[in-house]
Amino acid sequence: MLVEEQEGYFLIEGLQEPGVSLASTTPCFSDKVKYSRLKMTEIFIDSTFGTNKHGYELYCVLTELDLVSLPLSYLLLDTRGIREEGKRGSRLTAWLTALRASGLNPTVVRTDKDFAEVTAASIAFKRDNVGYNHHLCLWHSLRAIDQYITGKVPTKGFGSIDKARNSIRSTTLPPYLHYLSDETEWILSNGQTPPCTRDQARTIRAMIKRHLLRHPLLPKPVFDTDGATPPDSLQFQSYEEIHSSSIREMLEYCKSINQPRLFRYFWSNWYRPGFRNTGSRWEIASLCGRPGFNAIIPISRTTMRLESHWRILKKDYGSRFIKPRLDVLAYIICSGLVRSRIHLYSQVMAAREKPGTYKDFVHLWRKCAEAITGNTIDKRDRVYHSDQGKWLCSCPSFVLNSRYLCKHLVSFYSCPKDDGSGTFLVRPPPLLNEELFQDHLPLIKFSEQDTSGPMTISSGKDLSDRVNDSDDAWSNTYAEELASLELVPAENPEAAEENDEQIREFMRVVHWATDPECESNACLLPTLLE
Repeated sequence: MLVEEQEGYFLIEGLQEPGVSLASTTPCFSDKVKYSRLKMTEIFIDSTFGTNKHGYELYCVLTELDLVSLPLSYLLLDTRGIREEGKRGSRLTAWLTALRASGLNPTVVRTDKDFAEVTAASIAFKRDNVGYNHHLCLWHSLRAIDQYITGKVPTKGFGSIDKARNSIRSTTLPPYLHYLSDETEWILSNGQTPPCTRDQARTIRAMIKRHLLRHPLLPKPVFDTDGATPPDSLQFQSYEEIHSSSIREMLEYCKSINQPRLFRYFWSNWYRPGFRNTGSRWEIASLCGRPGFNAIIPISRTTMRLESHWRILKKDYGSRFIKPRLDVLAYIICSGLVRSRIHLYSQVMAAREKPGTYKDFVHLWRKCAEAITGNTIDKRDRVYHSDQGKWLCSCPSFVLNSRYLCKHLVSFYSCPKDDGSGTFLVRPPPLLNEELFQDHLPLIKFSEQDTSGPMTISSGKDLSDRVNDSDDAWSNTYAEELASLELVPAENPEAAEENDEQIREFMRVVHWATDPECESNACLLPTLLE
């Protein structure tokens, strides 16, 4: 009742189960005139815990519109008392499908490594959407990898020999990966059992990050030119070449440290292509997306926009409450959190405020400007072959930077100081515009007031400012789509709720022990936790 009374909020039919779920859209989604659905090409989905005393998970669908993060819909979900298969995933699918039916049709969906969200988004948005891509959050992916290679999580099932055996047969591999069949004996062997050393883990982290961030539209990075002849121009690789070379590099490194179990883990969970009825892990883990269509470059790499959204909710608005009631939480979201984002968007559109994304970009631009030297100009032209018009550079910093910015590209907008000190003057960063960061080349769009060529700055210049898949390739149900990912028990989103009743009972006792109306109960909490 409280949500329905709020202007611009609409409840989603079929998700108003008492004690189980409640979903609604925000004014950022319902106002089609002010907030264009055509610009909502990239969305973020995530959940958070600990926002209310009843134990509901809070989900959100968020998009970045004109460099401002706007929440489109919220879902409160508690399936601990439900006894049915796919209880959480079926409701997530219904929620996202309702948004798709209302006109939300993104080309990029980004989530963390929650396969209930991955599966639900695929069912809701992938059908009849040839440009659809699902990407895992890079930060969450690297954290999951780090926990595995350092032994911080149970490793049972992650390096399964049976799964590796089935997926490296020549009959299931695409032609460009047939070389793996020759390595079958080593891949399926036991090898060393101790976890990776610190140096090995550091090498693997850097390697996997490079692999996951490679894209056919981005040039191949030049990491080492000492004693080698640099390329004559920017070098690009196809989807197949990127996938093959990444697997080969990981295979060779794992062989050098005699860790076949480690390679099986990376193959089954990150590099494996799709085959038969099995889903591809590489397509959701890497920036490459799906093969066989005109690829785009996603604006984002992580779900940190949503993580920041949750931080604002919990720290700025919920810090005065200890897990409030649902009506209080709903009031905070509608009257505080969402309203503040709408106000910020209005301020940005009226040119009275600049979004944080642009402020971070300006800070990075100035940092690159301070690093420009004569050697930067020389490497820009001779080694990295930076392209100002397409805004591309083959240096490692460009590929690894979240906004595709490096000092070599910034140096196009610089000139040496007249005092002969060897330092450079750099023009201010590009002016703020709605399409400053794009998913096509050039990746950074200068406004019409910005000059596109090299310029001379006086010494007094102020520096302050796809191919369509056939219908039979689609899974019809949540269970079939989830099964295609071949999850180990630790990854199964539905298996995580097996002991719901025990957790629920424990939380009842904790809430009773921490009830502020009964001060004597607080002394029992240490004993209960022990």
